Amino acid sequence: EARRALTVSPAVLVGLDITPALPSTPLGLSVSLTATGTYSDGSTADLTAQATWSSSNTTVATVSNASGSEGLASTVGTGAADVSATLSGQTATTTLTVLAAALDTIEVTPSMVRIASGTGARFQATGRYTDGTTQDLSAQVTWSVSDTALASVSNAPGSQGHVTTQQPGQVQVRATRQGVTGAASLDIANIALVSL
Repeated sequence: EARRALTVSPAVLVGLDITPALPSTPLGLSVSLTATGTYSDGSTADLTAQATWSSSNTTVATVSNASGSEGLASTVGTGAADVSATLSGQTATTTLTVLAAALDTIEVTPSMVRIASGTGARFQATGRYTDGTTQDLSAQVTWSVSDTALASVSNAPGSQGHVTTQQPGQVQVRATRQGVTGAASLDIANIALVSL
C-alpha cells in the first residue's frame, strides 16, 4: 500500500482590520489604533506591533511605529487622514477625523475667597482645551452657586461671575459650559467677625 505524504502549510495572513473603525477625536488628543490579522485557518491575532503604520496626511495626524506605541495616532490639525497598517502584503485603511479642539476643563479663579456677608466678589472662568490652548470663558459659561440662600451669582451681560452674598456660610461658585464644570470655594463670614 502506497503511503501519501501530507504536507501541512503554516497559516498565512489573508486580511487585516483596523479598530476602531472610522475614529474621530478632538485636536490635541490621541487615538490608539489596533491592527487585527486574519489567517487562512480562520484564526486572528493582534498585529498592532508588527504592522507598519502610515498616515496619508501628516498635517492632520501622524501614527507611531515606535516600540511600545505602535498604532498611536497623534493629532496635528483638523481634517481627515487615511491611516493604514501594512503587513505581509496585506493593508488595512481607515479614516481618522480630527475635530476642532474640545473644552477639557474649566478653572474658576480665585479658587478660594473669604469675604464678609453682604459684600460681593468677581470670579473668572478660564477654559482649557484639548490642544492645550486657554480662553477666558467668563461671559460664555453658565454661573451658579451651590446654595442660593447664602449667595447669588450673575449671568447678566457685563457682570457675569459677580457674586453677591446674603448669609454667612460656605458655597461653591460654579461655571459650566458644554458639559464641563469648574468650581471655586467662597467662604462668607459674619460681618462682625471680619476685622476692618
